[in-house]
Amino acid sequence: MTTLPTFDFLMLQLKLKGIWQHRSLGQHFLTDSYLLERIAAATLCGPQSLAVEIGPGPGTLTTQLAARAGGLVAIEFDPRMKALHDDAFGTVDQAQFIYADAMKMDLQRLAREAMARWRLSEAVLTGNLPFQITSPLLFGQCGPDAPWRAMVVMIQREVADRICAAPHSKAYGILSVKLAYWWRVRERFEVSAERFFPRPQVDAAVLVFERKDAAGQPTREQWPGLSAFVDAAFGQRRKMLFNSLAGRWQAYPGKDTVIGALEALGISEKARAEDLTPGELLVLYRLIVDGAKKKVEPGIQPA
Repeated sequence: MTTLPTFDFLMLQLKLKGIWQHRSLGQHFLTDSYLLERIAAATLCGPQSLAVEIGPGPGTLTTQLAARAGGLVAIEFDPRMKALHDDAFGTVDQAQFIYADAMKMDLQRLAREAMARWRLSEAVLTGNLPFQITSPLLFGQCGPDAPWRAMVVMIQREVADRICAAPHSKAYGILSVKLAYWWRVRERFEVSAERFFPRPQVDAAVLVFERKDAAGQPTREQWPGLSAFVDAAFGQRRKMLFNSLAGRWQAYPGKDTVIGALEALGISEKARAEDLTPGELLVLYRLIVDGAKKKVEPGIQPA
């Protein structure tokens, strides 16, 4: 049986190899072994699971994942960590470390290839996400084809608040809406800044996402247009929705079509994007697109 490195061993290796954290890389390592175990347990990984970890650092979460999952792919931006990983995980079967920028990789393709190679049936995305890549990385996991059964990520508390925000709140916006079409937050737990080294200026939170059922989701064909629609709707969030769309949505079909769709849903024409739920925005988008199509059909005159 393969012996996995302990938390204390990994932290000692950081010192012995002279690897000091760079704040510019968002290298704030979680030093609470209980929380690391809790994060790994929240993935619900088993022998048929692939864990894809973003930003393993010295590997303190990695060793917890390797004890549970049938396969592990860890993507680390800092190549200085390679010597540590080679020593600590070199004998771990079905573990792969990649030293690259996760934002420049096709994570979903990587997961599918690893699952096929190791004959695993599901994949989970996890990791301690640096602030600067959190939103774009999570946006990239939206859509009908993402292979993940779940995502368990540690992010800044402020970003977690935005993801979990409800309509009519200042935190509610693009991130809240787009993720809500595909993912449900099953669990959230807080992580104090004191649990990291070096200590960051803000607290963190762990979100456990589970995949939503296909019913009610946008179709593959609708998603690119809906995504652009949501971007435009919140682009000038203090304006009324039809004005915000007019200023930023390239497919804007005209005020009459948008207001007609709002009226059909019983929503005031004075509504802002933040007043609508993700479901209402999806139905509104469909009505607007259908209304725009009718305008250009032969024999149909604009209202």
